[in-house]
Amino acid sequence: MSLPTLLTGASLASALYLAFSPRVNTVLYRNLLFYPVPFPRDYEGVPNLEGIDGEEVWFDSGSGQKIHGFFWKNPRAQFVVLFHHGNSGNITIRHFLARLLTLAGCSVLVYDYQGFGKSSGKPTVDGICGDGTAAYDYLVNSVGFAPEQVILYGESLGAAVATHVSTVRTSAGIILQSGFASLRRIAIESFPILVMYPTALFPMPTLDSMSILSRPHPPVLFIHGDLDQVIPVHHTVDMYAAAVGKKSFLRLPQTGHGDISSSAPDQYVSAIKKFIGELDSTSALLVREDERSVS
Repeated sequence: MSLPTLLTGASLASALYLAFSPRVNTVLYRNLLFYPVPFPRDYEGVPNLEGIDGEEVWFDSGSGQKIHGFFWKNPRAQFVVLFHHGNSGNITIRHFLARLLTLAGCSVLVYDYQGFGKSSGKPTVDGICGDGTAAYDYLVNSVGFAPEQVILYGESLGAAVATHVSTVRTSAGIILQSGFASLRRIAIESFPILVMYPTALFPMPTLDSMSILSRPHPPVLFIHGDLDQVIPVHHTVDMYAAAVGKKSFLRLPQTGHGDISSSAPDQYVSAIKKFIGELDSTSALLVREDERSVS
């Protein structure tokens, strides 16, 4: 085989390698990572949670999309939970956890990433991180919460969004439920062939929560079920070990990936109450973009 032929073959292989990388082939990996569901046409309106009327809210994302959410203002709450949900469905299936959070004494904002529910656009990794930051800015700049009142809550994929937002905005604390240690790690566990791609060829931000938590961070509560078959509990075990700040871990032996509201509601509410009871204005950690590089 001639040298030109070898070079041509190597160039083609390199081109295919890059073309199928998670960072470059966004269309392929979007369908593997995101499972958005349109907002149901027959939905009857924002549910009342424990006597608290909810309202529909809209705000602009960092990428120019219109983001839709539900907001419950608990008149007895000191803190507001900013709920970043997982990679499937939409906000209409999150009111079960929102109800438990109001029972724990919080106000709650849950929103849909771009491309989910009523939110415009299509989801991307950088897009949902921008949506999470925009949701925070809406609570602070439009609703009027102080940064030290905001608790960043992440469910599954949303746990990575919550830790990302914690690197660019002030928060009182972080709650990570059923999250993964890093996008690359969970991707390789699901599709072992992806081990051929280094972190640099995965989407940016890297969604590496364990790395973020290995640096100074606000108080964090980890929640994970031992029966989780979507994101194994060892991801949270490792994140808890890596976290350098104040931390606690609610490990639920009879809970899977998305059934906390039915399998362990009382334990969940008690853990949230204990967590927020230990927060105060001095526990918030101020983090600016010029102080920490964003992963």
